[in-house]
Amino acid sequence: MTFDDEANRFETAESGTDSFKLLYKAAFNLMTQDPAHAAFYFVIGVAAHGYVMQYEDQGVSPEFADKAKATVVAFNKKISQALAAPPDVGLRLLGEVTSDYQFNVREF
Repeated sequence: MTFDDEANRFETAESGTDSFKLLYKAAFNLMTQDPAHAAFYFVIGVAAHGYVMQYEDQGVSPEFADKAKATVVAFNKKISQALAAPPDVGLRLLGEVTSDYQFNVREF
């Protein structure tokens, strides 16, 4: 499986914690398969894992779950672009995702 395969699977899946769990496991697995890009997968894995840790045992509204999923889908799209880009562009995009998650995502 590639990151694009996993990102597409996540995008078409339900918005529940099980989808986030599959994504973070896949992202962490990709770190071992493609260590040169481990940081790209790590940031997605951490975001998806953060959602699972926060909400796995809680009920959330469908609107909240959809919003969180949309956030991670946007991150995935940017990471997919980064993986396909020249290294300098890829690192810039990775930095954008990392900063956006750290400073703008409060829910997870």
